[in-house]
Amino acid sequence: MKSLLIIDDHPVYRDALSEKLAREFITDGIEVAVASSASEGIELIEKSNKQWVILLDILMPGLSGLAGIRVFKERDNVEQVVAISGLDEQAWEPKTVSAGAAMFLSKNSTAEFIIKKLKPLMTFETGHVVAHKNTEPKDFRLTQRQLEVLDLISQGHPNKVIADYMGISEQTVKIHINQIFKELRVFNRTQAVLKAQKHQLLS
Repeated sequence: MKSLLIIDDHPVYRDALSEKLAREFITDGIEVAVASSASEGIELIEKSNKQWVILLDILMPGLSGLAGIRVFKERDNVEQVVAISGLDEQAWEPKTVSAGAAMFLSKNSTAEFIIKKLKPLMTFETGHVVAHKNTEPKDFRLTQRQLEVLDLISQGHPNKVIADYMGISEQTVKIHINQIFKELRVFNRTQAVLKAQKHQLLS
């Protein structure tokens, strides 16, 4: 079972959000933990044998921002990193996704909206999908959002429709698609869909 770690240096926001999320996820058996800095968060997950989804404030003293996302993504027991900030969403969403975040959430969002966005990440079984052939890479490190994009590509939807459906910008869709191509080692949408079908990546 996955656990959620909220890393934010603002105690009032952090504690209020963690209380809301803990109440929401307790029925699913999901633990919600908090840390006031990236270093404190790293120490916590290093001592744990759980799989984590990290909700990372990208504007903190010390390690934060895009570098912070990359550091947490490199950890074996971190499945997803979700960036959260009061910074401009249109400017920062593509940057954070490009750095490896599953998504960007604005601090101006309601707790209910944040819960709605996080729930699929918390209940999705794994971001690592095992391939069946020894000639292929052993696993594909696709995020749940990238699998959603892949599924919509397989249905023949253009980027604009995918962006509208997922509530993200077209630029962010393009970043997701580029990362999908890189991970699957393909060069176009048709190859991506064929490989996804071969390895049963589509829902």
